[in-house]
Amino acid sequence: MNGIPWKATRFAASLRRQLSRKHLGLLKPQNYEQPDNNSEPVGISHNTYDWDSPEDTLVSDPLAPTFENFWNTRAHTNTEVFAKVFHPVPYDGVRTWSQYDDWYEKYFRLEAKDGKPKGLYRVCHVVKENFAPGEEGARQVKEELSKIKGTLVEMPLLFLKDQDIAKEGLGLNAFTKEVYT
Repeated sequence: MNGIPWKATRFAASLRRQLSRKHLGLLKPQNYEQPDNNSEPVGISHNTYDWDSPEDTLVSDPLAPTFENFWNTRAHTNTEVFAKVFHPVPYDGVRTWSQYDDWYEKYFRLEAKDGKPKGLYRVCHVVKENFAPGEEGARQVKEELSKIKGTLVEMPLLFLKDQDIAKEGLGLNAFTKEVYT
C-alpha cells in the first residue's frame, strides 16, 4: 500500500480489487452464452481472478497517487456526462436558486408555478436541447453515454453553495415536495 509491501489474504485482496474494478468500469464483460468459472455460484466451481492483468495492476495499490487520480478522473467524467444528458439535482454547477430554476425547474417542474408551464421533460429523461435533433441527436447522446464507465460519480458538495439557506429558510420545491410529502 502506497508503494510499501503489504500482506493480505488472496480472498481479501481479490475482493477489494474486484470491487474497485467494478466501480471503475474495469471488469471484462461476461457472455451468458459462454459461461466460465466466474459464472457459477460459490461452491459449484472455483472462481478465477486475473492477477497481474493491466486492470488488476491499476487497482492493486489503493493508496497510490495513480489510483487516486484514475478514481477521481473517472468519477468526474461520469458526473459531467450525467449532467449534460440528464440534468440531475443536486449538481455542483448549481450554486444559487436562480441557477437551480434554470438547471432543474425549467426542464422538470412537476406542476405549474406562477402561471409558467410545466417542465419540458420527465425526471431522468434526456434533456434533448443539449443535442441536435433527430438521428444526429441520438448519435450524440449515445456517444456521451459511452463515456460513462463504472458507477462512480462525484459527491455534489458545492450544490447551492452561494445561497444563504439558513438566512432565507428552506422550503419545498417541485422535487422535494414529491419526495417528502
